[in-house]
Amino acid sequence: MVNLIKTTQSGLILIVDDNTNNLRVLFNLLKKSGFRVLVATDGKNALEKVHQTYPDLILLDVMMPELSGFEVCRQLQGNPQTQDIPVIFMTALSESEDKVKGFQLGAVDYITKPFYQEEVLSRIQLHLKLRSLTQNLRDKNQQLHKEVQARLLAQTQLKHLNEDLESRVIERTEQLSLALEKLQAREEQLSYEASHDHLTGLYNRLWVTQYLSTLLDHFPSSSQTNYGILFLDLGHFKRVNDHLGHRIGDRVLKVVADRLLGCWRGQGQVARLGGDKFLLILEMNEQTDIEAIANRILDHLRSPITIGHYPITLHARIGIIPSILGYRQMTDILRDADIVMSEAKRAGKTGYCILNPQLQSRALERIQLEAELPLAIHNQQFELHYQPIIALNSHQLVGFEALIRWQHPQRGLISPGHFIDLAEETGCIEELGFIALTLACQQLQQWHQQLSPTQNLVINVNLSPLQLQNFHLLKTISNISKKYDISPHQLKLEVTESAFLENEGMPTKILEEIHHQGIKICIDDFGTGYSSLSRLHSFPVDTLKIDRCFVSRLDSAEGLAIIQTMISLAHHLGMDLVAEGIETQEQLNIVKEIGCEFGQGFLFAKPLNPEAATQFIQNYRIN
Repeated sequence: MVNLIKTTQSGLILIVDDNTNNLRVLFNLLKKSGFRVLVATDGKNALEKVHQTYPDLILLDVMMPELSGFEVCRQLQGNPQTQDIPVIFMTALSESEDKVKGFQLGAVDYITKPFYQEEVLSRIQLHLKLRSLTQNLRDKNQQLHKEVQARLLAQTQLKHLNEDLESRVIERTEQLSLALEKLQAREEQLSYEASHDHLTGLYNRLWVTQYLSTLLDHFPSSSQTNYGILFLDLGHFKRVNDHLGHRIGDRVLKVVADRLLGCWRGQGQVARLGGDKFLLILEMNEQTDIEAIANRILDHLRSPITIGHYPITLHARIGIIPSILGYRQMTDILRDADIVMSEAKRAGKTGYCILNPQLQSRALERIQLEAELPLAIHNQQFELHYQPIIALNSHQLVGFEALIRWQHPQRGLISPGHFIDLAEETGCIEELGFIALTLACQQLQQWHQQLSPTQNLVINVNLSPLQLQNFHLLKTISNISKKYDISPHQLKLEVTESAFLENEGMPTKILEEIHHQGIKICIDDFGTGYSSLSRLHSFPVDTLKIDRCFVSRLDSAEGLAIIQTMISLAHHLGMDLVAEGIETQEQLNIVKEIGCEFGQGFLFAKPLNPEAATQFIQNYRIN
């Protein structure tokens, strides 16, 4: 029995032998050991393949018709592009002079026929390692040479500088006065740049925070003057950058800034917080109508902006804080501005929303949850609910998606929509994600112990982008799954499509390592991002989840066509699909008919607590 040596990163091995039995034996041995393998039956064919595909090592038979192994080696060594490829001769010859001849031609080793498989693997691994070390040494020598040359150049330049220094002292003394003047001017410029947006010339976020802090520190409650805040956002501005380029987008922002200044009429200050977000601080009195001012701003921004030949229409939204009375911290103002802006976005494409006690109450509730979240993690106040995933053709249960819930001691069961964003913002999402994985594996182990037909049941666990940045992610997943005796094929990690698209540097290597361990990868909410099709092939993905928003539109020709396109694409790339949000028999029939393999939704079951999920397994056939 041969103990195969598994490779972590497979090398490409070219086997050259006119004996088909030898080729077959070596090919099977190397493939099982994790190598990529090419074969050639004669010397001419071997030379052609070497020039087409550069192998990492060549196993070369000595005795071959037409071109012998010696002649093939001689031609390889004579070509600068191939002379560094390690060549191991395979021969039944035992004469020392034949071996000497091979080494003189440039071979690195000999394997005597009949060969031992352990010897073959050991010699291949040795010479691949030697080649890697040689290449590293060559690279380091080149780098050292560059550093030495740079050091010599620096020493020469330093010498010239020292020689020049004395002659410049007098000149620099005379210029000191002028330099001080320039320095003062530069300090003024830096102060301006620190407080102003470089693109639009408006005040920036730093200035806003300082100005609001100063207002609150010196603003008496008995003052006849009040200040209102208007937080403005440009809807779909990202599309301008994506479709027309950032240069056009920058010009649009400049026009917006000019229009804001034009309609502001000196009633306060205008700032750009970044991106497409602007903040207006309005100095108010009893006659000031802040809603009329908001409408005037919206009217000014409603007119199309023409850049070159492109007419661009923007949809502005404004969140209004009618008064800063009662605020003590600048951060509270910006927090509430963000809250009311979010409400304005939900209201529609364009318009404004005024902060009211209800919105403030939601903001305070969010703050309270944010403060309680770390303690909830420490006290293990989280549990999982499980939504079944069904094979549509066989109607069999194939697995569950694990959905986290917060069992709050006072508020009761809290859905993830109320705390996942908070966990991401506060950095708790990573720990929360591993809690979910642990609970899922723990539950799966209990099902294995209680219910016999659950060995093929797959648990889908959501993975956050922050977890993908964790250097120890694979080790943590492996440790958790081993602790509860869960096979890798029973885990599927879900990553949202937006996480892939918003992170150009998404660590695909980590995903590939996870995938290599047998754990499957799923893209959640597929179809809700932009440009997803162009990048989908680059990720190690097994499953696409079609977002519920598309399933709900199956009754329209457009919605049906979109899902058919997704299914065709996924199948072309070797992926299966899960349709989320199936709520009616008609939806089930359609997605099944057009080729979707799996589904989940209220038609089958809502997310179930562990006891209900266990009962569901007992009542349902398992795939």
